[in-house]
Amino acid sequence: MERSERTARWLVDEGLAFVASCADDLAAGSELSAATALRARGLTADRANLVVDVAAARLRARGRWPDADVLLFTREALEQASDPVVSSWRAHRLASAGAGSLWDLCAGVGGDALELARHGSVEAVDRDPVRAVLLTHNARVLARLVHARVADVRSVTVEPGARVHVDPGRRDGDRRLRRLAELVPPVDTLIERFGPDVTASGSLAIALPPAVALEDPVLTEHASVAQIEFLQVGATLVEAVLWLGAVVERPDVRATLLSRDAPPLVRTRAGEPASLAAGPVGGVLVDVAPAAVRARLHTQIGQEIDARRVDERRALLTCDAIPPPSPWYRRRHVEAVLPVRGRRVREWLRQADERPVEIVLHGVDGTDSSWWERFGRPARGPAGRRAEVVRTSTGAEVIMTVSIGDEPTQP
Repeated sequence: MERSERTARWLVDEGLAFVASCADDLAAGSELSAATALRARGLTADRANLVVDVAAARLRARGRWPDADVLLFTREALEQASDPVVSSWRAHRLASAGAGSLWDLCAGVGGDALELARHGSVEAVDRDPVRAVLLTHNARVLARLVHARVADVRSVTVEPGARVHVDPGRRDGDRRLRRLAELVPPVDTLIERFGPDVTASGSLAIALPPAVALEDPVLTEHASVAQIEFLQVGATLVEAVLWLGAVVERPDVRATLLSRDAPPLVRTRAGEPASLAAGPVGGVLVDVAPAAVRARLHTQIGQEIDARRVDERRALLTCDAIPPPSPWYRRRHVEAVLPVRGRRVREWLRQADERPVEIVLHGVDGTDSSWWERFGRPARGPAGRRAEVVRTSTGAEVIMTVSIGDEPTQP
């Protein structure tokens, strides 16, 4: 939705009370009724629509953003913003890598810029004037020193030694972009534009889609000087980062587990991934943290716990004995290994206790709902039994598992 800079300036100068009251109205009713109430209070359509959008974004931000009730987002900007835990980690790494100026490019409404500004003054650049207005407001209410400017980042010049963060656009309409040459701006363009000035004595951090392939041509071209980091918050892989310059002690691929209330955990892989043979399903199924899987650390983890792959094409591991607890994987007892036939699975479930069933697919066609229908529509839920439907080199099988009771919570 197109919005004007003029409307955004009205919002931060005169409309904050409308945002607060609208957030309360949205919590109790619909967006249509909230917009109607705003129009009845004399707001124009564009002002009312912006207030509703910002108020709805505020409601969504609560729980993740400690200062959500004083910050201003749009829903689109909030969806594109990194988790605050991720922004804090990247800012910490950049701030620790020298003393050059701090830059946030493709800054949006300022999630990363606000974290960088904990470590010094930040130059923030975005081509959207509305987002620049909201960013300036957000910096002001948090008393952070951020200078926001409206420009295409490809026209910006940074001085040698600068510490630069860039979060290029990862969507084309509703389509998620994964190839680095498709991002906006493309990652190779960003490296060409900023690399020569930054990487000699400064640092460059480029946020990437979490599903980026390590074989992407941009990554392989710079593998000898870069670090690729996959970031996980809780049990969810949320982002990847390409690091270049002084922040890279040595080129590698790493996985980092982030938490809101515990120190980060980091595992590093230098060189080619370890090899791990496939074999029959044992007494325990091991589900490796997704960040470690993307970094191809699951084979190294498997060697450490005497595990094997369920199939040579899968990251799912299995052991004969229960491995020690670890935040890097989840352990599940194997109850049964069944042929992937609906009737056989239904018979087994009828004879088992009545735990709810969660269906997890590994390389098979269909959706969990279609497999749920096929398995006789058992009670569903994440805290009971898992039916792991796994594609193997010889076909497919269903592995019934239950969680091991003393399983630690991943950060």
